[in-house]
Amino acid sequence: MRRFVCFVIFFTICVAVKGQEGVNFEILSFDEALAKAREENKLLFVDCYTTWCGPCKLMSEKVFSQKKVGEFFNPRFVSVKFDMEKEEGKKFARNYDVASYPTFFLIRPDGTLLHKISGAYEVDEFIRLVKEGIEGTESLGSWEVKYRTGNRDKAFLYEYLQLLNECGERSKLPVVADELLKVASDEEKISQEYWFIFANSQLSPSDSKAFQFLRNKRERFYATIGREKVDKRLGEDLCNEILAIMGGEIINVGIKRLKAVEKEIKKMKLLNECHLLAALKIAEAVGSDDIDKLLDVCEKEMPILQDDSQLAVWVVFRLAGPFCQYQDCPLASATPAQKARWEKIIQLERV
Repeated sequence: MRRFVCFVIFFTICVAVKGQEGVNFEILSFDEALAKAREENKLLFVDCYTTWCGPCKLMSEKVFSQKKVGEFFNPRFVSVKFDMEKEEGKKFARNYDVASYPTFFLIRPDGTLLHKISGAYEVDEFIRLVKEGIEGTESLGSWEVKYRTGNRDKAFLYEYLQLLNECGERSKLPVVADELLKVASDEEKISQEYWFIFANSQLSPSDSKAFQFLRNKRERFYATIGREKVDKRLGEDLCNEILAIMGGEIINVGIKRLKAVEKEIKKMKLLNECHLLAALKIAEAVGSDDIDKLLDVCEKEMPILQDDSQLAVWVVFRLAGPFCQYQDCPLASATPAQKARWEKIIQLERV
């Protein structure tokens, strides 16, 4: 019996030690974790995740559990995890810009941001990125200090904007983009190197000077970027509005607004005009709350959308839910016969 008890104790200790091999994530609030970081003279590491995020699970199971990662993190950080759909996560997101999952924050003991990393990585690459953030030479925090102290050099702004974009710093993107475009020549703006600004709605929202420049110089952009890409970007915000109306994300939209969107699309004379107008007619039919009428319109307009496979998929998701699950969507109350008609329209073959 004594030998058995010793074995159990030994086994328990081994399990506990093994459990501590990886990153030691503590169950603390942000304020508690920050206080502990100050007390222990460490940095704070925050893992922002959701329960449904695949890359988040990958990082948790394959990276943070590794002994090598724990040996690097535990002496340097107080580490916490926040589910971004729970209160502590929502509170954290109100103070720090969380644009995607997973996102990892390196925070100084005084609460200021040192660095930010988004996405999933292999062990060595992740350690390298964190090390760069700690050393400060390539950290987001060090670049922000340079910007706040007045650095408006063109090369600096270009690199800083790309870093902000990689880190998902949404609120700062259009501001820095405008700063860069002030000092860039028209030739630079219209080049392939600067297209990432105009191609991204977060860097060049429809009410920005950047987007206005794209509209005014569209013919020159056609020559360097290609008309298909340029026109798709020019119509992107209107396309998103149509899809939001279709999916019920924007409610109480009258026919007056839909006619205004139609007028704007026709005025812009985009290469993908027919696709946008087809989606718009479907959105109008959704507003009628008549499923048979909606299906009548879809029979006519869905074949047109087949030339734009991405938009067609978005429309299918808005009308029937992901993978035709018919939940929380315009076709949710459709009869079996109506669903069969819809599936015939989109040529879905049930196994």
